[in-house]
Amino acid sequence: MNAEPGSGEFDAMVEALRGIMQEQQEHLWEIDRMSQASFRLWFNSVAERLAKIVGVSLARVHAFFGDMAAIAGNAGSTLRRSFHDEYRRARKFPPASAR
Repeated sequence: MNAEPGSGEFDAMVEALRGIMQEQQEHLWEIDRMSQASFRLWFNSVAERLAKIVGVSLARVHAFFGDMAAIAGNAGSTLRRSFHDEYRRARKFPPASAR
């Protein structure tokens, strides 16, 4: 018995799978957009409540969070850079470009 699909059947199956995969990707993009919007709304509500509790303006709370994010980003890049520097120094054999 020959169980192989004909060339037309195979092409149709590939096109159907391609369509399903494209539809799935579009759904994932939509979920990502919705989750980003949801996070922004949640973050803004937290900032509003914090501003009310502390008694400062919402702009100052957002500026504080922005400063903290910048500090964390700078600390991460400094840590990454120092790790790579120490790793290069500790290598037994220098890289070929340094010879």
